[in-house]
Amino acid sequence: MPFGVAAAGISAGAGIIGGVMQSNAIKSGQSQANAAVQQGIQTATNQLSPWATTGVTTNTDQADLLGLNGQDAANAAMAKFQQSPGYQWQMQQGLRGVDAGAAAQGMLRSGATLKAEQTFGQGLANSNFQQYFQNLQGLSGQGLSAAGGIASAATGGAANIAQTDASAANAQSSIYGNMASSIGTAANGLMNNQGFQSYLRGTGGAQQMTGFAPAMQPGQIGVGGFQAPLAPTGGY
Repeated sequence: MPFGVAAAGISAGAGIIGGVMQSNAIKSGQSQANAAVQQGIQTATNQLSPWATTGVTTNTDQADLLGLNGQDAANAAMAKFQQSPGYQWQMQQGLRGVDAGAAAQGMLRSGATLKAEQTFGQGLANSNFQQYFQNLQGLSGQGLSAAGGIASAATGGAANIAQTDASAANAQSSIYGNMASSIGTAANGLMNNQGFQSYLRGTGGAQQMTGFAPAMQPGQIGVGGFQAPLAPTGGY
């Protein structure tokens, strides 16, 4: 096979091997980058989910207290408010104070004392309800912010993955183009190679090497007294 054919084949093969190696490296980097983005999304979701879940619950409580989900839900939400530890503690302390004052006047079980207890309870419910509702609103707002953070992480991560995939696709396209160009260049070189043309026509298996020493006849004396070997007469 002519030397030019072998050289062209080696050149084309090297281009293909190099392209495959680049392609594998790009795919590996793409996979690692996308995995890192997915891990970031999962971490953000895990960290923000408790606040988001609490926000959903408190938002439902607010709607229930306002009667948006029906009377039964409103009654349950009000009972939940009245059973909260802070409300119960203030109610107990206030009633003790009312009872203590009534007992000092000898009116502990009187109708006036019962009315005073009822009035205190209503006033406490009215004053504490606004604070309770505001507390729910604060928690609901935190949940909304947490949900927004999760959504932002997801959309941002999706955008990063899409960008990584697009960049990888562009790089792969460039590699394939380079490989095709390398093969095309090698093919053009072969078609313009005289030795290859002769090889195809069957007129010569290899090009004659020149530039090293002049052709010598058997027995001829050359430079430095070198004598070309005599042609064998009896065969080898």
